[in-house]
Amino acid sequence: MILAASMVLSQPVWSQGAGNGNMDLPSMMHVLMPDSAGNFPDTSRDGFQASVRAKIRPVQHAVLSAPLSATLMTLGAREGSRVKKGDKLMKFDCTPLEAQLIVSQTRKKAALTKLDVNERLEKIHNVSKLELSLSRSEVELTEADIKGIRAQLAQCSVDAPFSGVVTQQLVQAREFVRAGDPVMRLVNIDDLEIEMVVPSSLLIRLHKGDHFDLHVDELNRNIASTIKYVVREVDPVSQTVRVIGTPVKPDEDLLPGMSGNVSFDFDQQPPVPAMPVTPE
Repeated sequence: MILAASMVLSQPVWSQGAGNGNMDLPSMMHVLMPDSAGNFPDTSRDGFQASVRAKIRPVQHAVLSAPLSATLMTLGAREGSRVKKGDKLMKFDCTPLEAQLIVSQTRKKAALTKLDVNERLEKIHNVSKLELSLSRSEVELTEADIKGIRAQLAQCSVDAPFSGVVTQQLVQAREFVRAGDPVMRLVNIDDLEIEMVVPSSLLIRLHKGDHFDLHVDELNRNIASTIKYVVREVDPVSQTVRVIGTPVKPDEDLLPGMSGNVSFDFDQQPPVPAMPVTPE
C-alpha cells in the first residue's frame, strides 16, 4: 500500500509574543488530505498571505569611544543634536603627549649628534662596530617614539564618521576618560532598514526586490517597502530566517526602534511544492 501526504501552509499569521517581544510560530496550518481516489486538491491558484512582526533599524550606528586616556575638554554635540560627517565631536587634553613629543625630539637630536661623531671616528678606525651599531639603533628608537606619540596626538580630536543624530551622551565635558570608554552614540536616522524573522518554509517565495507593506504601529499607516536581502542562514531551532527590507521612499516620520506588521501577498507566486511520503 502506497501512502502520500502533502502539507501546505495556508495564511500563516505571526503575532508578537505576550510582553516579551518574541515571535510565535504561524498560528494556522492547513493540512490537505487526498480524496478516495488518492488525488490531492489543486492549490495552484490559491492565494497566499502572511504577516510577521518587524522593526525599524538604522543602517549606520555606532557608539563612539575615547581613543586615549585623557581629560575630555569639549563635546561638539549634545544628546539630540544633528551632526554632519566630519564635524568635531570630541577634543581631549593632550598637553602631556605634547610634552612627551618635545622630550623625544630632543633625544633624537642627541642621538643624531652621537651617531655623527661615531661615523667620523669609524673613518679613522677609532670606534668599534658595536658602538656604531648601537648609535644607529638609538636614533631609530627615538624616531619610533616620535611616530607613536604623533599617532596618539592625531587622536586628540574625534570627527563624526557619518551624518546622524546623537542619541546618547554618556560622558560630560571636563571628565577624565580611559581609552575605550563609550562617550556618545551616533545614529543615522536618514538611512533605515526593516528587519523581520520569517519561517524558513517561505524561503522559496521571498526574493530580493519583492514588494511588501509595513504597517507601522507608532504612525498607524502603511509604508511601501521592498526586500533588500535574505540572510542565507536558517536557525535550526526555530526554523526561521532573517529578512531585511527597505522603504521604497525615504520617510522623515520613520525612526529607529519603531515596529509593526509586514504583510506579504504571494498570489502571483507559485505555491510551496508538496512533499510526498516515501512508500513503506
